[in-house]
Amino acid sequence: MLKPSTDWQSSDVAGDDRTDAWQEILSGSYREWQVPQRLPATFYAHLRRHDFAGAEIVETVCDPCVGERTKRQVRRDDDLFIGVQLTTSGRERFKIGGNGVEVSSGDLVVWTSDQEVKFEVMERLHKVTLMIPWSLMRERLPERKQPPTGGRIESRTGVGSLLAVHLLALSNEIASLDSSVQGSVSRSTLELLGIALSGQQQASTFDASAVMLQKVQDFILQHLHEDELTPARIADGCGISLRYLHMLFQRSEMTVSGFVLHSRLQACKQALSDPAYNRFQISEIAYRWGFNSTSHFCRAFKEKFGESPGEVRRAAITS
Repeated sequence: MLKPSTDWQSSDVAGDDRTDAWQEILSGSYREWQVPQRLPATFYAHLRRHDFAGAEIVETVCDPCVGERTKRQVRRDDDLFIGVQLTTSGRERFKIGGNGVEVSSGDLVVWTSDQEVKFEVMERLHKVTLMIPWSLMRERLPERKQPPTGGRIESRTGVGSLLAVHLLALSNEIASLDSSVQGSVSRSTLELLGIALSGQQQASTFDASAVMLQKVQDFILQHLHEDELTPARIADGCGISLRYLHMLFQRSEMTVSGFVLHSRLQACKQALSDPAYNRFQISEIAYRWGFNSTSHFCRAFKEKFGESPGEVRRAAITS
């Protein structure tokens, strides 16, 4: 059992023991989890947990890692908890049930402990999570008959924005908050959450394929300069199969190769319109973004934009 207040750091644990210790502290703070991949001895994490009038506030900073709540672990858990997570920095990818989402700074996500969940931290993460027993939420929000579904809460505007600011302030002040007022603050927190949940994006917006497609497109944009940016190279670079890569692009208006060509032409047009590139020849700009034939570049450019590269450059100079 964890104490009402916990302050845990990986630096207090021997390197070889950090995987087991991390799994244990995760399970004590977010229900039962497992860490399926051994962590490096340099892995860093810092977790602070405070009881909060029957709920818990958990603030976590951690290096890249993965974790999962399996069907077996879900079945062993008698109590249903609702997790409301605010990401303040870094990136994390969730798979909740059959759906996925990637979150970054400012995003609010809701998940429930009765679903299989996987997470992957992709860069050092800082997050604040409110862990609420469903029994407490049902008591304080009697109009809510069912637990919330996993999904995003709009956090950039409106009540969701207020909730995000509130969670961050609560995390910063919980250690000094007098126990005599925690009940009142808890009721206000849950009322604010209830309003925000009424506008929640449903789990159907969790789309693992859309997340992966965005990852692939980002990879392409970062490697446009490579001559051999083939579908096989892209699939290998993103850790997916060639078949899955083509399947992802079936949902867009372009093929893989079509997206690469489109992106290269857009980059070249932008450069041709930018005075900073005036000293570069058109062929140099074409080669800079992965074309290996000037004639092919010029044909593709005019077909797409209705103007030759030279015409675009002259128009930019005279404008």
